Amino acid sequence: MRRETENTLLLIVGIALVMVTVTGAYTRYVKPGMLPWLVISAAVLLGLALTAIVRDVRRGGHHPEHAGHHHRNGIVWLLVLPVVLLIFVVPPALSARAAAPATVSIARSFPPLPPGPAPSLSLPEVLMRVAVGKVGGLDAHPITTTGFTMRDGDRVDLAKIVIVCCAADAQLARLHLSGPAAQAAAAMPENTWLRVVGTAPPGQTYSGTASIPTLDVVSVVRIDPPANTYG
Repeated sequence: MRRETENTLLLIVGIALVMVTVTGAYTRYVKPGMLPWLVISAAVLLGLALTAIVRDVRRGGHHPEHAGHHHRNGIVWLLVLPVVLLIFVVPPALSARAAAPATVSIARSFPPLPPGPAPSLSLPEVLMRVAVGKVGGLDAHPITTTGFTMRDGDRVDLAKIVIVCCAADAQLARLHLSGPAAQAAAAMPENTWLRVVGTAPPGQTYSGTASIPTLDVVSVVRIDPPANTYG
């Protein structure tokens, strides 16, 4: 591979990282906490590419290809295609059907619920508090959480896809919806984002695979999808 080709590929990869970072498209691939590392990676790649290009220009010399490798240039440039697609094509959010059931790490205790008549909790936190039983502090206490609707036979679930590090390890967290407002949620199309208020009946368990907790909802409000649909 010619040095010019190597430098150009390195530059394009760096530009692609900058583009997905600036546009926020990186949240389709990794969790938001990885942003600093993406910025550092983009800076390193661009710095290496520009340094190599400037050095070659100053030398003013031609760097011939290794004998017998000329025919491989076309194949090498095929590497640019997925990088260009990364810049211009943003993939849709992961499908709930494609994510594995979420697993939880059992904590010994949780801090008290935030103040308010129906404090807001993320859906994964609701599952973790259910998993630890009474120490989770949810029994008969109204809470507010958000997620998207997901059909499960003749009932509807509230779900959210969680990524631990990147999209490859995505997990599906979900709650069965019941109670007075469950019918309103069931009337919504699948993948509709909702903010719900309800209580988790006591005595439930959650293992992440065989058992899915239930939330008795008294209020359902349709909302716009969040900027980051994972988490």
